[in-house]
Amino acid sequence: MVKRFIVAFFTFIGLIIPAAFALAFMAAPARPQPLERPGCERNLADAIANVAAQQTRVKRLGAARSAEACSATMLYFLEVVKARAVTALCKSGTERDRDLGRLDTDVETINNAIATSCS
Repeated sequence: MVKRFIVAFFTFIGLIIPAAFALAFMAAPARPQPLERPGCERNLADAIANVAAQQTRVKRLGAARSAEACSATMLYFLEVVKARAVTALCKSGTERDRDLGRLDTDVETINNAIATSCS
């Protein structure tokens, strides 16, 4: 009698544990949600505002070959690099890839402008 109980007990456990894992696996989300980093929304807004301010300053100075234009272009480069870093940390998915591609293109363009205005 005891042997029959032990066999029935282990058979029952052998059926319940795999079924519980299967249900838990099916209930789990297919992809984990991206982590929301604290302060990302504000940091992105600040980075975009700083890039826009420096871009306006560079455009105002024009293509002049002066120390002020060189300095402004270098500061613009720095702000775009900072914005790229914040974007890489705070965004995800296709929007992140698109924005990083755009910022990489901007970095290359600004590098060329630095070479032109600061030589």
